[in-house]
Amino acid sequence: MAVYTSLSQSEVETFISKFNIGKLKSYAGISGGVTNSNFFINTDSCEVVLTIFEELNFEDLDYYFSFMQHLSTHGFSCPKPISDSNNNLIHDLKGKPAALISKLPGKVFEEINDHQLIELAKSFAEMHLISLKFNTQKKNERDLQWMKDTFSMFANKISSEQRELINEELSFLENLSENLPRGVIHADLFRDNVLFEENRLGGIIDFYYACNDFFIYDIAIVINDWCIDPNGKIIDRKKKLFIEAYDSIRQLNNNEHEALNSYLRLAAMRFLISRFRDQFNEKDAELNTIKDPLFFYEILKNRRQSLN
Repeated sequence: MAVYTSLSQSEVETFISKFNIGKLKSYAGISGGVTNSNFFINTDSCEVVLTIFEELNFEDLDYYFSFMQHLSTHGFSCPKPISDSNNNLIHDLKGKPAALISKLPGKVFEEINDHQLIELAKSFAEMHLISLKFNTQKKNERDLQWMKDTFSMFANKISSEQRELINEELSFLENLSENLPRGVIHADLFRDNVLFEENRLGGIIDFYYACNDFFIYDIAIVINDWCIDPNGKIIDRKKKLFIEAYDSIRQLNNNEHEALNSYLRLAAMRFLISRFRDQFNEKDAELNTIKDPLFFYEILKNRRQSLN
């Protein structure tokens, strides 16, 4: 989350007047993340989140909001898009798509304990199972071809060592197993996208990279963030704990177990490429935190060394 598009108090008041959520008491920009502008909105009757989408178009948002509503209908804890008095979810605000969504309980924990990891794994598996009943399809826009195309845009700006490693890895990733279960994946489930009330999971947020892809890829993304030490090396005990908890809800098959190591490398590459992209295309923002691509460069090197 971040703030690229500024809003005055009068602009916020005008926008929320379309909704039956009371009068504005306060609002504040939310820092963190790299894609959209986000604000906490506090009215005399509720707390909600206002998001202005800086890159997504109206058509993309139909898929994300439909999936979030699908999850909510099945009892899954995620933000619910809020309709205005005319039953519209998506609006134009300063020439960009914007929406109000419900604010979930809890907060982000940077340090994750075992109880939280288990809760996350079970909820994550439930999300994957619920997704099997969602019929709308959306391609993963940040697939391997996107990685290659994006890499070509900044390849001459990084070191020869980094360039060589990425080229080698992109070649390796062309031959991944694809005989794997699939459905809708979150595709960005880092620690800052999960809220906890102590050991209880409050909910999963930020579904704006969701798409149809392999479940094991989603699992690899989670392991690369939730089951690592400060240097990015996988903690085997945490990885085992996560997979066992996930398995208790949705059991991985043999193909998924065999493919996990390779998909850990794919997941590392995806975020290495996107973080380099963000670094070289930094946008002006009031509140923003550019994440270090070199952290995922070290993760990728580690996965190559230990998982070959």
